Amino acid sequence: MFRPESKSKGRIILIDDDPGVTKIVKKFLERSGHSVDTADSGEEGIRLTGNGGYDIVITDIYLPGMDGMAVLEKIKSINADVDIIVITGFGSIESAVSFMKAGAIDYISKPINFDHLDIIIQKTLERKELIKAARERDIYFRMSLTDALTGMFNHKYFHDSLEREMLYSQRKKESLTIMMADIDSFKAVNDNYGHQAGDMVLQKISSNIIKACRSHDTVSRYGGEEFGIILPETGIEKSTRVAERILDAVSSNPYPPVAQNITISIGIASFPEHAKDREDLIQKADLALYHSKEKGKNRFTIYDGTLDPDTKH
Repeated sequence: MFRPESKSKGRIILIDDDPGVTKIVKKFLERSGHSVDTADSGEEGIRLTGNGGYDIVITDIYLPGMDGMAVLEKIKSINADVDIIVITGFGSIESAVSFMKAGAIDYISKPINFDHLDIIIQKTLERKELIKAARERDIYFRMSLTDALTGMFNHKYFHDSLEREMLYSQRKKESLTIMMADIDSFKAVNDNYGHQAGDMVLQKISSNIIKACRSHDTVSRYGGEEFGIILPETGIEKSTRVAERILDAVSSNPYPPVAQNITISIGIASFPEHAKDREDLIQKADLALYHSKEKGKNRFTIYDGTLDPDTKH
């Protein structure tokens, strides 16, 4: 009957008002390597769950003072990640099914078949490990696409996203506009106030830029104090309105502990009007950004052919 060599080990709460059931189930679970706390009422089981750190709750359907369904709902409200297995008497399978619809992971019947209990617990713990691994993969994937300081998308994501958006624009025969933006005189911030203050400025400016953009725009930290912004299905006219909002959002906000005014300069280029491929589009937006810097900063410039280095003025 007993199989103490279970692979995965878990922290389990056992809720049952029958001391005979509690004793034998606890003994089995501990011999299988699990850590087990017991409760003889729903209230006590809920209190234990609130302490955290449990993987599984095993609870009888019928409990004194507080029925098992109320216990299940309360435990799930405290910790949605804990898995609940219900114990049901013979002939109460319909009740067990209603518990599973309410969030229980599985059920076992009395008299308890310990081989069956062992299988259910192992499957439950393995499922939790798979979910944890999937979440960790998702976190690492997100980390690979975002900038640690600002929380914005990073340089790689900007390039990958721009490639996708340009292909989409080509198929739909829609314009696509990008902006390259750079904080004005940012070196002076670091020199006068220190790099910690500079990081704080970067974080707040990043937040202000995101708020000024639309929900479907892609905003990335391109590198250092430079940002790349992709505006899908957007021509030059609409992009200038976004640029004006960004300029205002950056310049109109304070950035303590920095006392000086902070502004940003922007260069704008559009596909396919100004460039036919990704690198050329970025280069054209950079040329427009450089022109904004030359003309006094805190402004945007739309690329045109006169900005090319080999163009005679």
